[in-house]
Amino acid sequence: MKPLARILPLTLAAALIAQAEPQSTFRNPLYQGEDPWITQHEGFYYVCSSGPQNPTAVYVSKSPTLTDRGEKVKVWEDADNYGRVFAPELHFIQGKWYIYFCADVRTEGGHMAVVLESNTSDPLDGFTNKGVLFTGDEHGNAQANDITVVTYNGQLYAFWGSLADKHVEGAVMAPMDSPTKITKHRKEMGLHAEGPRAIIHNGKLIMTGAEGGFASKDYRLSALVYSPDAGPIDDKKSWKPLGTLFKTTEDVWGPSRASFFTSADGKENWMAYHSKIFNADDNGMRSISIKKFTFKEDGTPDFGIPAGPSVVQQNPSGDPGMGELHEAESWQLSGGAMKASANKNFSGSGYVDGFKEKGATATFTAEVPADGVYRVVTRYANGVVVPGEQQSFPKIYPPAEGSLSLYVNGAKIKRTKFHRTTNWDVWMLQGENLQLKAGKNEISYRLEDGDAGEVTLDFATVAKSTVEIHGLQGTYFGNRDLTDAKQTRIDPELSFNWGNGSPDPLIKPDGFSARWTGFITPVHSGTYTFYSKSDNGRRLWVNDKQIIDKWTDEYDQTYSGTIELEAGKKYPIKYEYYEDGGGANTRLEWSSDKQTREIIPSSRFTPIK
Repeated sequence: MKPLARILPLTLAAALIAQAEPQSTFRNPLYQGEDPWITQHEGFYYVCSSGPQNPTAVYVSKSPTLTDRGEKVKVWEDADNYGRVFAPELHFIQGKWYIYFCADVRTEGGHMAVVLESNTSDPLDGFTNKGVLFTGDEHGNAQANDITVVTYNGQLYAFWGSLADKHVEGAVMAPMDSPTKITKHRKEMGLHAEGPRAIIHNGKLIMTGAEGGFASKDYRLSALVYSPDAGPIDDKKSWKPLGTLFKTTEDVWGPSRASFFTSADGKENWMAYHSKIFNADDNGMRSISIKKFTFKEDGTPDFGIPAGPSVVQQNPSGDPGMGELHEAESWQLSGGAMKASANKNFSGSGYVDGFKEKGATATFTAEVPADGVYRVVTRYANGVVVPGEQQSFPKIYPPAEGSLSLYVNGAKIKRTKFHRTTNWDVWMLQGENLQLKAGKNEISYRLEDGDAGEVTLDFATVAKSTVEIHGLQGTYFGNRDLTDAKQTRIDPELSFNWGNGSPDPLIKPDGFSARWTGFITPVHSGTYTFYSKSDNGRRLWVNDKQIIDKWTDEYDQTYSGTIELEAGKKYPIKYEYYEDGGGANTRLEWSSDKQTREIIPSSRFTPIK
């Protein structure tokens, strides 16, 4: 019997590997989010986003497939001066990357248009703030909402919403002097909607907009069309209304705020849009969906109807998909995890349920050709009903998340979180970049202390990642003395505000500590100043030199230290923090004569392997 006991697990693992096949279809929605902006460049899709509630950061992710956005990388944040960073857009203009968004700007006292310029040719490498754009007229600068830019007939234009300005109505526009400058006065264009976004087709400029309340089921997509023979582009009489082009259906509510792009091979036209997760009006939680669209004979877009959660769509033309497909019903299950098939819209013959008791585990085996970073994407549902989350004017916002502990080859990597879905018949995607070894790798999802569960798993995909793992290894301790380790994980950057809470359910809100280690690589050579704002104590070493030492109970104070660094060189870094009581936060920034002060982006950090 002993030889048989050894053979059976290997046989099962081989079967799991053999059944893996490329993922070639998908269903909406894809993931939680709002105001989606996706652009395709040199065979990759780039997603630019902020977040719910009061976002202060901008993120960019890169992926070879449209269905998975890839790892979100924070590329810019200035929480002290910019609030409500809404609808950021990433544009490649005149050989450089730029990000445009509107935000509450403390120094301006209003919601203004802002432009960022990339630090390098890689849009994941961080951005520099180039300032507030002029979006006014003879009355002075004015507030703006949901700015977009487009190059049409050789001229760069900006379009934005006017935020109920008494001098103008609806969306407005102006030519741009450069990607970072507007001097001409705004002009009305007759689009009585927010969130203008452009399509150019057969010489025509089509400007879409979002009408209706953003949190209502009546949110919809309308458009105007302009052609050069209609008159001056800045004369609203030259724009022809196309009416409503995209609207609510029985199972998709409030679809709007779309962005438009081609498939990676340039053969198909696609759109990304958001819609409501819950159907109650005045509930603003949204998810991102995608679909292919075409054009009518007159050159105007035909978006069709939104693709609901039961509609199976083919991947875009030339899209490699998310990788090898591992159906969850074929995984190894233990501790109460079980195969089920009662819910709808799953892939294959079933899914994994039963994450109710501690120890419930689902494991699949992925075989990869070489050591490296791989993208593992899981399709899941989290349909827990919490009235305070799903009602109009929700009392709980954003909704709580499900969670499971993620293991690779027996080592715990992190606590993986799963956003709410509409119900148990609606599924979304959650991805991780994981370090795998050549050959067979066991990947497990397990319910442990501190995990919420509240999830069913449909499948996982595995593919070589297009980006490396960035960030620092964070070890969290159950006291303020850096002992009694409770959790180790990779944190993308050092910018945390836990309020009166803690980093993890296993850690008490007061009297904890943390240590982050890894490497930091500067973009420029020169003298760098590091800034630490913290509640409470903090210490920093760079290249084994301690440059900040304030291990005291002070709160919300900023201290700094300097060190000479060389561009492109990797330096060891260690940052320690403790929380005494009450509020808990810490963040690490840097600056140099060539680098504006910023929260250090994750692309500059490398964890210890």
